[in-house]
Amino acid sequence: MTTPIFKAVLRNDLSAFLDLIQANPSVLEERYDGESFRGTVLHFAVEAEHGEFVARIIEVCPSLVRSTNCDGDTPLHSAARLGQVSAVTQILESGQALCMALNSQGETALNLACANKHLDIAGLILEKTSSITIVEFYATIKEDSTDLSRRMLEKFPNLAWHVDGEFSTPLHYACDVGNLDIVKMLLDLDEILAERVNRDGITPLHLAVMKCSVTILKEFLDKTPRSFNTLTPAKETVFHLAAKHQNISAFIFMAQNSDITELLHRMDKQGNTVLHTAASVACLSVVTYIIYETTIELTAKNKWGLEAVDLVNKYDHRYLTSLLKLDADQIRNPQARSKLETKPQTHTVIQTYDPQLLYMMNSVKKQIKTDLPNREREMHAEALQSARNTITIVAVLIATVAFTCSINPPGGVYQEGPAIGKSTVGRTLAFKIFSISNNIALFTSLCIVILLVSIIPYRTKPLMKFLIITHRMMWIAVTSMATAYVSAAWIIVPPLGGTKWLFYAILAISSSTLGGLFVYLGYKLVTHMSKKTEWKKNMSSVPVVPTTSVVNPTTTGADNWASAASDRGAAAAEGYYIY
Repeated sequence: MTTPIFKAVLRNDLSAFLDLIQANPSVLEERYDGESFRGTVLHFAVEAEHGEFVARIIEVCPSLVRSTNCDGDTPLHSAARLGQVSAVTQILESGQALCMALNSQGETALNLACANKHLDIAGLILEKTSSITIVEFYATIKEDSTDLSRRMLEKFPNLAWHVDGEFSTPLHYACDVGNLDIVKMLLDLDEILAERVNRDGITPLHLAVMKCSVTILKEFLDKTPRSFNTLTPAKETVFHLAAKHQNISAFIFMAQNSDITELLHRMDKQGNTVLHTAASVACLSVVTYIIYETTIELTAKNKWGLEAVDLVNKYDHRYLTSLLKLDADQIRNPQARSKLETKPQTHTVIQTYDPQLLYMMNSVKKQIKTDLPNREREMHAEALQSARNTITIVAVLIATVAFTCSINPPGGVYQEGPAIGKSTVGRTLAFKIFSISNNIALFTSLCIVILLVSIIPYRTKPLMKFLIITHRMMWIAVTSMATAYVSAAWIIVPPLGGTKWLFYAILAISSSTLGGLFVYLGYKLVTHMSKKTEWKKNMSSVPVVPTTSVVNPTTTGADNWASAASDRGAAAAEGYYIY
């Protein structure tokens, strides 16, 4: 039950609140233990955002500033989390504030202020605190508060050499989040920080390479170029890391600086060159740059006797495999390369190699692959499987209805005589149409079921082919069943004056609904196919890398990739497509 002192705060009734504490100041020491709140009156006043109450409570009972609630939060924690500048100011001026106190989550008030983007409050706490933790400094770096971080370093300069539980320094963290200003400040304090390694043997520069922070790499190159020579525990160079994380911009930036290009030819602990590393992660851009712009041996073997081409999945990356099988001498010899590019070939598109165009090509591919959120990719895969299952169920239902109608034909059968069991209207045109349509629906649906049950594709492209085939068959089955139904109606509706119009009404309804739907789907299908053709044309307009062998353009890796993504690429705006 809420006590009077808490009720007064809740109602924002200052006069009643003052009367209560004047009559008995000890009421301020009461605690409230409810379902949604458990703490002191000061916590309650802070969270209610009643600044006048906060001032009165601190004036009468300043020791409450050090109290904690059920979460281990002091009133300063609560005020910092909520962004209450006046409450934070009053608590800090009381002289009782515990700026370094940790709550149950191991957070200080400064941590909470930064996490909730109350940087003005973080600055107030910084002025009063007598020490700072590495975690609090990380919080300012994460929120990109350069001014606050600078003030921390000015007040506590030794902070730059502090490490966390992973032995990571502030420079590690600044490189990891890509904060260039903090990197500059820390390198100005001590360049040796660039060579400090964490528990995993990673330097701040390594993290900058992994994150592809080219501007930070420039800063390291200007101030501490020798840091580029530091290797990882696996003897990987910065080029290995750039290739492994597929950071083409970082790779090219470093490769174009003569001071560190000698690292391009270094091998890691397993004898892998940077080409081995790039091939193992199928990084087309880096592989292309290495082949055409460096002198790295394409056929170099690692300690296991494997070449770079052996590390590529040849089935999924045939285009990359073909690149790695090129003759390096012929590519890198300007005269031979000139002859290759001018030599006419019937089935091969030959264009002058341009590393920037190839980089753009790979970037476009990567963007199209990654622009679609993971959830949409999952939805697409689920939709294809659902379509397969739905077609199977509908085909079974059509077969069931068609079989039933075959043994129980419209108009009935003779119950006696020589024609017993035979249809009474078997000689009419309507029955003949019904019988043919019904049988087409029956056996087409049976074929659909057999196809979908017998063939289990595990890749998207074959699944789409089978869905297209069965979908067309489904159109035939549905159309035949509708035709059989109209024919049956023709048989059973009596051709009398009062009901003669009924058959024409049934015919009009079936033609306008089902026929209209098929016309609409056909139009959408043609539209989609047109967009798909245009999309493939646009994707194939990127230059093809020259090769000495005759290549059929329809089987290149780029075309295979475009074919796999063409349906989604063509229907990106609508979010759906017709097959």
